[in-house]
Amino acid sequence: MKGSIIFNGNIQFETEFIEKFKENILNSNHNNKYVRENKPVLLITAAWQKREFKEEHIKQSLYSIGIKPIFKGAFDQNVKNLSLYHNFNFFKREVPDIYDFYHSKQEVIKRVKLFYREKNSGLIKILQKQLKLLKNTFKNITLYKVLSYNSENVEINSINQWELLYHYACKDIQATMKKIRDNDKEMIKICKEIDEYFFINSKVNKNTVYIKLKNQMEQEILNSNSIFIFGGHIAVLFNRLNFFKLKDAFFQALENGTNFYTVSAGSLCLCENIIVFDDNSSEWTSTGNMYDFELFDFGFGLVKKIQIFPHCKEYIDMNDPDTITYTTSRFSEMMCVGLDQKSFLLLETYKEGNKEYERFLSVGKQEGVYIFNNDGSIKETNYKEELMLPGTKVFENLRLNK
Repeated sequence: MKGSIIFNGNIQFETEFIEKFKENILNSNHNNKYVRENKPVLLITAAWQKREFKEEHIKQSLYSIGIKPIFKGAFDQNVKNLSLYHNFNFFKREVPDIYDFYHSKQEVIKRVKLFYREKNSGLIKILQKQLKLLKNTFKNITLYKVLSYNSENVEINSINQWELLYHYACKDIQATMKKIRDNDKEMIKICKEIDEYFFINSKVNKNTVYIKLKNQMEQEILNSNSIFIFGGHIAVLFNRLNFFKLKDAFFQALENGTNFYTVSAGSLCLCENIIVFDDNSSEWTSTGNMYDFELFDFGFGLVKKIQIFPHCKEYIDMNDPDTITYTTSRFSEMMCVGLDQKSFLLLETYKEGNKEYERFLSVGKQEGVYIFNNDGSIKETNYKEELMLPGTKVFENLRLNK
């Protein structure tokens, strides 16, 4: 049986996560006997940066629920830190020439994102102005109505001049929304090409220091029953995970039966897309206390059918239907899901007969998962409610019963 992932938005106390899911942590379906018996835990706290090793409270919480330490000298081998942030800094000191190349590559990517951000900002402003103009002319207009308008079957000669205005305005707004999505894809494509250029030309994957650190971290990932990826600085966390190319190890660990527990930035790193919120941008938001978001990078893609938005109540205007429609339209290939402090979403895979199914289950007893709908509405799930997504049993049953 494959492992599972429990996503959280922004839990206040890390130890609360451990207490809530202690039964999961103390169980194991891992294919390695040693892992099943000892249930080793790996902590990834690189997003805390210089505070990476300030994890003693987490270790004590794990010991208190029944994870037993296995000491080798002064160090526990059963609850370990991946040391991702410090390993990267060690590489930086040991191999300065390759690091300088890497740093230069990162600077180029930053400048690409400046171009992207400028265009992204301009397109969002245009979208807002277009929508406002249309709302000034037509009553009860929503972004959902505009984006769902079907212009293909309209006979131009059969509608009046006001209907013509609405027709062309809807087409134009739809085109602007497409340009925003296309701009996202182009930025990611360019950044990926620059990243690949570095890995090919730096020959970092042949460097002995890099190989040793990468192999060491991969083994720690593959030999863990539970992996916690905590939130913090998203760019620091993802860039270092990507530098050591740990994506394949994450996929293999999940296949082996490792369970992941992720918070905020940690949750985003496992998604197809990494979203960041910009408190200096207000092209879309108009309430003054919310933030605009932008695409930061492709994540590891351990979860592909949903796009997670952590800190959803803090960052997204949940009461504005146009904002919700804008969000679902921008990431239209997946279900947009908001997670808050007490929201928990379980992703697991199971077999039934000859078929394998995924299950997305809301497992927060105090707060549900927030599903963003295309029409601008939001549905908060009940405890143990399953999300209706392709590849799930509930989705297949619904399709067969239609």
